[in-house]
Amino acid sequence: MANIRYYEGSKKWQAVVRKKGYPPKSKMFKLKSDAEKWVREVEGAMDRNTFVDNKDAETTTLSQALDLYSDYAKSKNDGFEMELNRIERWKTWEKGKLANRPLITLKSKDFEDYRDIRRLDGISDATIRLDLAVIAAMFKHFDFGMDTPTSRVTKTLQKAKERNRRLTDEEEKYLMDQLDDTQCSDPKRANKWIPITARFAIATSARRCELLGHDKTKHSPAYPGLLWENIDFELNVCEFKDTKNGSDRFCPLSPIALECLEQARKLSPAKTGSVFLTTNSAIKQAWARAKKRAQEKYKTDGGEDENFLVDFRWHDNRHESASRWANEFGILELMNITGHKDHRSVIRYVNPNKSDVARISSKMSKIAK
Repeated sequence: MANIRYYEGSKKWQAVVRKKGYPPKSKMFKLKSDAEKWVREVEGAMDRNTFVDNKDAETTTLSQALDLYSDYAKSKNDGFEMELNRIERWKTWEKGKLANRPLITLKSKDFEDYRDIRRLDGISDATIRLDLAVIAAMFKHFDFGMDTPTSRVTKTLQKAKERNRRLTDEEEKYLMDQLDDTQCSDPKRANKWIPITARFAIATSARRCELLGHDKTKHSPAYPGLLWENIDFELNVCEFKDTKNGSDRFCPLSPIALECLEQARKLSPAKTGSVFLTTNSAIKQAWARAKKRAQEKYKTDGGEDENFLVDFRWHDNRHESASRWANEFGILELMNITGHKDHRSVIRYVNPNKSDVARISSKMSKIAK
């Protein structure tokens, strides 16, 4: 049964629905007609067994819900640092003033406005899509009794183009030459770990955080990266701890990877602790400077390719490694090298170039004979 009462103090109508099998449901309205309409809708949904209690969505603000999801995201691993940064952005975003609103009041229009404002600020659709993905993940993880209000606007965003950047032989030569030559005014301060780390990354397809770890943040504890005690030189296998997908993984070591480890041992004779005694910050700075010097040297030598090393990033070393090993190993073995748990993910990292396809042509010729 339903009951509608008028409260003189607040000048509002309270509608209360009581039905066997459901907890009492109530809501306040300015107009009695709205209260009567709501009662009919709720009773009808209960009769059809389609009623969903969205009380949590009425009493929980977006900021509170994000805090709940933040606790969950923090428990995963360091790979979710960017996700946690996006959570903070939503909580402090002033233009839309969404953080303090109850979830039940959030509509598709609110997130369409967010999309439009971010686009005007010069933010790409790919970045906006990742921002909205946080909201969608929050609604997916917690049952607030309502549909995700971002679904419609996400469909209007262009998907980011998948990376397929490969390193040419010429680019690799110029880049590695400049990584080897740090051009530091004080030889004692020169970072000799940079070229070793870069070559090891290509040899193993390891993520930068797996090699170097990360400093302690407000969201996650410090992680030391690859440790000497996690390398088995008898089996030529190393173990990366707490990887991006939340688990430890073993990685095979090729002769080039072992050579890099031998060079690292010469720089630091320690038998325990971090293998690569450098930092993410040092890697980023040295990488950018080496790329710039390599491009300048290439032009000085008469190079005419305007795209020479322009968009090659550190993470592309992982693509480069996967693409090279794909010529030698099947998908399951390749997943053991890269650490992907889904074959579809590792396939996105394999980007065949002309030489790779030419190898197939050569095999075809041999088969035909």
